[in-house]
This record gives sequence, structure tokens and C-alpha cells, in this order.
Amino acid sequence: MSRRRIRRASLLVSLLALCACATPANLRYHTLTATSPPGTTAAGAVAEYRVAIGPVSVPEAIDRPQVVLRVAPTRYAIADAERWSAPLKREIPRVIAEDVGRRLPAARVAANFQYGGQDADYRVWIDVQRFESVPGESITLEAAWSVHNRAGARLHDARSLFVEKVTAPGVAPLVAAHETALAALAREIAATLSALAAAK
Repeated sequence: MSRRRIRRASLLVSLLALCACATPANLRYHTLTATSPPGTTAAGAVAEYRVAIGPVSVPEAIDRPQVVLRVAPTRYAIADAERWSAPLKREIPRVIAEDVGRRLPAARVAANFQYGGQDADYRVWIDVQRFESVPGESITLEAAWSVHNRAGARLHDARSLFVEKVTAPGVAPLVAAHETALAALAREIAATLSALAAAK
């Protein structure tokens, strides 16, 4: 084999090795799921009002495909092999909409990106201010949220804070704890919407 062919073969092997190193192995994808028990809606029942959950904003530090872990009071780490199956700006309103919908059988509830929401009787805006994951310790969900009517008038303002302890290592327990916190937030939102609809 000529020296030129040897050099080409060596270069090809080096490039393949570089590509292999640049491609993360064993990626794990996580999705948030609703945890509230399914509600009971009579067959053929027509929704009395419509609710759109969103838009939802999240901190820039966690607005990325990778799961972000808090490893110190002032330091975050990106778990490159642990990914969200969809952006949190879409995952969070989808899960909250499912949870709220299960709690409000008289309402048709959907995330704002699932339909425009312009014809919704109530729209819930959510500003997630903390969505922290401390491995083996806890998660924190803090959100400011408001309910608006069809005309855009603000009907209700609230701030919610939830801390869920985590005892097992790994990312999966953190995801499960976030699901519990989001279900608690959905419970507060559903109670507010129910009261607003009853007073209408």
C-alpha cells in the first residue's frame, strides 16, 4: 500500500473516531405526563366553557433540550445525555391542560398551541420563574400566573411555589417530582377557573 493510501486511511479512521466522539451515546428522552386522576364526563356532554392554557414562559437557563441540574446555589450543570422530548414551553402547558381538564369536566381545556385560543372563555398565562432540579434532593417549581377572559381582561393573579423532595438518584425521579408539582399547580388553576365560571 502506498504512503498516500496509508495517509488517507489514517485520516478516514481519525474522522470516524471524531464523529463518534461528537455524537452523544445513550441519549435518554424524558416527557412530562399528567398525574391527576381522570375526571368523569357524561358521554355526549357539551363543554360549558373553553379554557386555553398558555402562553407559558420559562427561564432562559432551562430553555434548552437538555435537562439542566442545579449542582450548587450558584451553579448549574447541563446533563447532555438527558433530554426533554419536547421544549418545556410546550410540555408544561400540555401537561397542565391535561390535569386541569381532568378536574373540570364542564370545560374544554387545551394548551394554547393546540388551538389558537382566541375563542377561549378563559386563558391562563403562566410565567415559570423557577423550574429547578437538584439531583437526589428536591425540585422547585415557582410560577406567577393569571386568568384572562375572552376580551383579554385580567380576572385573577396568583403566585404558586411547590417543593417536592427526591430521595432516589438520577433524572427520572426529578421528572416525576416535577409532574407532582405541576399537578398541584393545575389543581390551583382548576379551582380558580371553577370559581370564576360559577360566579359568571
